[in-house]
Amino acid sequence: MDAYMTHISCPTFFPEVVKNVSCHLGGNSKHSGSPSSFSAEFSLAEDVTDVKGIYVFSLKHGPSIINYTAMELDYCEVLDSLQSQFLLKMIADELRRVANFPLQCPFKKNKRYYIDHFTINSKLIPSYAPELNWISDCNIFVKKRRALQLTIHGRVARSRLGR
Repeated sequence: MDAYMTHISCPTFFPEVVKNVSCHLGGNSKHSGSPSSFSAEFSLAEDVTDVKGIYVFSLKHGPSIINYTAMELDYCEVLDSLQSQFLLKMIADELRRVANFPLQCPFKKNKRYYIDHFTINSKLIPSYAPELNWISDCNIFVKKRRALQLTIHGRVARSRLGR
């Protein structure tokens, strides 16, 4: 099974604090031509210690959409402790490899934070998983105000070369 990203968006809602936001898909899978990574970056107009979020990962199989996981997060509390849940561990491990997020708060002002070519490890997807579409939606709040949203759409499909 392979996982591909098909669309990304990253609107900002608090430009007084969150600035220079950009995101894009990049890097094609060798076999499918589909985007296999994403990159994003932002900076802050001030030091930030109050960072909360709502993360929802949904699966779409046919007409049904199922929230696989939905959780509220205090990013300052969980930056170094995302290892408890399988999906979050997979995300955290890759983020530590490709991003420069701090291990603890605050997020510093005027520092360029980035995620550079985040990929999905398709080896972690069970071979019996059905083909489906998915949505990863992360809303980030700063000082109790919605600041940024990162939404990635993708799909899981059978590998063409059958690893």
